[in-house]
Amino acid sequence: MSGALLVTVVPNWNLKTDLAECLDSLRLVSYSPHQIIVVDNGSIDQSVEFVAVHYPEVILIALPENRGYAAALNAGIVRALALGAQYVLALNNDTLVPPEALTRLASLLEQDETIGIVAPKTLYFSRPERIYSLGDRAYPWLPVPRAFGYKWKDRPSLARVMEFDYVTGCAMLIRASLFREIGLFDVGFFLFYEDGDFCRRVRDGGYRILCDGGTIIYHKANLSTGKDRVFTSRIRARNRVRFYRRYRHGPSPWLTYLVLVVVALWRVIVYTFTRQQHLIAPYLQGLLEGWREPPSKPRYTWSNENVS
Repeated sequence: MSGALLVTVVPNWNLKTDLAECLDSLRLVSYSPHQIIVVDNGSIDQSVEFVAVHYPEVILIALPENRGYAAALNAGIVRALALGAQYVLALNNDTLVPPEALTRLASLLEQDETIGIVAPKTLYFSRPERIYSLGDRAYPWLPVPRAFGYKWKDRPSLARVMEFDYVTGCAMLIRASLFREIGLFDVGFFLFYEDGDFCRRVRDGGYRILCDGGTIIYHKANLSTGKDRVFTSRIRARNRVRFYRRYRHGPSPWLTYLVLVVVALWRVIVYTFTRQQHLIAPYLQGLLEGWREPPSKPRYTWSNENVS
């Protein structure tokens, strides 16, 4: 490897125990030089104090309130760029990273400057034989992208490098120069679809997005978002509409909107028959918010002029 600085940015919100396990795994990574930044989103579970005492090597940024996943990532990315990072790993706090993972991902970025993002194959921590995510591909004849890998059983044929249009923000290694070129994550999404929005801008900028199926991380999945399902139900529905209004997919926007309506009806049915009726109103509220809000340009907490 070239010795390029790789900085891992881990947003955290009230998940101290799982954050500790994530940081323990990052302590063992073989890549060097490597720096870890934890951005705490106003946790009330003593996460800040815990990291400060037990992980003194970690750069800790404590935000006064929960500003969302995108804003926390941005705060860490700005610090990473100030440190001179050439690669930035955006990482969920409920993941475990094997020692060789970052070396493998960084080697792909180093080999080809047209690659903007490389993601690992993400497996469920509780079911390591099952895939959480590989990536999504967009096709001109499909109204929405097609997801690959979700809940598939892992197999040797998937231990290869694959190209996608979108990869999950659970773990994505990003070429740091992209932030100066296309900007940071859109804080308007707060949570959910901020990764899709960023990937789309990377692709529109002419860069490739890969998933290395030979590199694995483990994801516990939905630990933070599951703490407030009413909120997450609303914000996910809102952001899905906002994303597809901002970016065209398939032959016609109206066909995409029809798919969104069908998905919404199905979600209401599922909530009804699984005795989760309390989630229907916030879900419909989120859909309405997404339709009412104009599909504005991405909003950042930082602009390219702030970092030389």
